[in-house]
Amino acid sequence: MFIDSCFRLLRSPDRKLRLGTFLQPAQLWNRLSALKQNCPETWKWVLLSRQIQGWLADGEADQLFKLARGFTPHSDPVVVELGSWKGKSSVMLAAGLIGKQNPKLFCVDPFGCDENAEYQQKYYAALLEEDRRSIEDTFRHNMKICEVISIAQPVKGYSFDIVRTWTTPIDVLFIDASHEYPAVLRDFETWLEFLKQDGVIAFHDANGKWPGPTRVVQEKLHPPKFGPVNAVDTLAWAVMASKREKDKKSEEVGV
Repeated sequence: MFIDSCFRLLRSPDRKLRLGTFLQPAQLWNRLSALKQNCPETWKWVLLSRQIQGWLADGEADQLFKLARGFTPHSDPVVVELGSWKGKSSVMLAAGLIGKQNPKLFCVDPFGCDENAEYQQKYYAALLEEDRRSIEDTFRHNMKICEVISIAQPVKGYSFDIVRTWTTPIDVLFIDASHEYPAVLRDFETWLEFLKQDGVIAFHDANGKWPGPTRVVQEKLHPPKFGPVNAVDTLAWAVMASKREKDKKSEEVGV
């Protein structure tokens, strides 16, 4: 499956080779060996994710897999991703759910224009000029090739619209939509009510370069509501505390 998926991705008309077109076999082998060493459990999925256009470091990809695998139940796990674009991170989240019973990854994205026109022009316009498919078609194509189409369900629309009719409890919530502070805060506040106790909330680009997600993580992810903040590269996440843990933390600080 893995080798076939890699070659199908690389042969896609809107794909650029990301394994290293001009690398000698020895150089390519060294890179693959390093990836296997750094991501021993997930390296094949990380390699697939690399072939999908987007912004995600290997360590972040590896950790998303682990969050989906380790912080969701075996039966009926639910992961929600706000901001999917062409599916680079979606593949990793979906892969982490493989083997579970009735797994669902809801990929919420407009699959069109960013709500911020400046971001659309600055970060996406040039990339989209070369595409032969729509973003949604590309997303579905990538999920199909990576054989996770039965898990990764695209939900077309802006996160602030989709949440108005949302009812499903969430085990892992990954926020990677519009990066302006008001937009990130809005996603946090409106989607948080659906996160289960002991569920995980994660943010991408929360390393200081992007003030929006960075500020929300700093302001909102703290006790007694959440456990410690963990980070890999620009990915930051924390576990929603259970009621018992919240009460304990409140007693410790005299609340």
